[in-house]
Amino acid sequence: MRRTTICRSSQALLTALVAVPLLVTALGAQDTTHVDTTRVDTTRVEGAQGQIPTSHVVARGETLWSIAQMYYSDPLLWPEIYRLNTAVVEDPHWIYPGEELLLAPATTLAQAPTDTATTVPQGNAADTVHADTVKAGADTIAAPVDTTLVEPPPPPAVAESYQTIFDRARPRSAEIRDILSANNSTVYHPVRRGEYYSAGWLTENQSLPWAKVLGNTARPAIHELAEHTSAGEFEEIAIEPRRHASYHVGDSLLVARLDRDEAGWGQVVVPLGVGRVTSVQPRQILAEVVMQFGRIHDGHLALPLEPYKDPGNVRPTPVAQGLEARLVDSRDQHPLVGVQQIYFIDKGRAEGVTPGDVFEIYRPASGDPRSASEEVRVQLLIVHTREHSASGLVIGVANPDVARGMPVRLVKKMPS
Repeated sequence: MRRTTICRSSQALLTALVAVPLLVTALGAQDTTHVDTTRVDTTRVEGAQGQIPTSHVVARGETLWSIAQMYYSDPLLWPEIYRLNTAVVEDPHWIYPGEELLLAPATTLAQAPTDTATTVPQGNAADTVHADTVKAGADTIAAPVDTTLVEPPPPPAVAESYQTIFDRARPRSAEIRDILSANNSTVYHPVRRGEYYSAGWLTENQSLPWAKVLGNTARPAIHELAEHTSAGEFEEIAIEPRRHASYHVGDSLLVARLDRDEAGWGQVVVPLGVGRVTSVQPRQILAEVVMQFGRIHDGHLALPLEPYKDPGNVRPTPVAQGLEARLVDSRDQHPLVGVQQIYFIDKGRAEGVTPGDVFEIYRPASGDPRSASEEVRVQLLIVHTREHSASGLVIGVANPDVARGMPVRLVKKMPS
């Protein structure tokens, strides 16, 4: 009998030829253009929807990272566990064995939101983890869509600025005061009562019914060291009245001193306070100091107080080519250093000057070659008027170099 010998290479070729039909048969039974979504492993989604417990007790060696990996299959979701347990975990870097951490609200992480604008049809169940490759096309295989919530980006860092000790933030109380002051509708008064009584004036060579202040009725504790009996506000003073003068309880008196003689204008009256008569006795009257502008002691003078007429809340209006006057002198003999000082001018009620008018002290232009133009130096608010003179309160200083005899001009006039 003749034997046929088959080499190893022929045997391998024969085996391959036999296996080809079987392989073709097997490949013909699987659709290679579609993904069989029914066989995809959905363990993660099912676990997120139904198998995650509501809480977890921390064991030794566990971290939020490992717990998120255990239940959510994603360690980067550890902030969700921390947000649910801020009442238990103070620092997310430190958790301790025995602490019970909530996990239940995190089951919605893999679920699609129900209030989105896109509505899923009722007939088809949507897989939020894998793509539907059947609808995408026969030749297209879509990548899985991950719907896991992503951490929002951190807020932008505040740009640092260089600050010094002088750039400190204002306290809240100061801001509130600014708001309240802005909303405060303060009534404007061109001249206030205290400005009218404390201004001082020129006597214009008139004889006035002065009474003499005897001093404070309260005796000092050490008589030898008290040269004068000073009186302050709300204290009682005794006054020696003029002969044939009539005083009544409730009358108001101006307490003042006569400072000096002003050539051609009489004496300069400097007010010190206002007293109200409380008792009338045969040889003296008693008065309570209700307003004080300076030190009151024995030897000063008292005069019946002129009534104050409130001009209202009207404002002076600018005028052109106003009344011209001259500066007489200042009430206090010292250089001008700021506002609130008193200057006297040579125009008064007879010339139509009223409290609330505004004058300017200025230096006129000389007209010489290379000389300066007119310069306004001081602004005055008239607060007290006499028959032919007026007292002006300094409300603005551009140049303190002023002297008696300088021209003064009306720039704002109160309505008549």
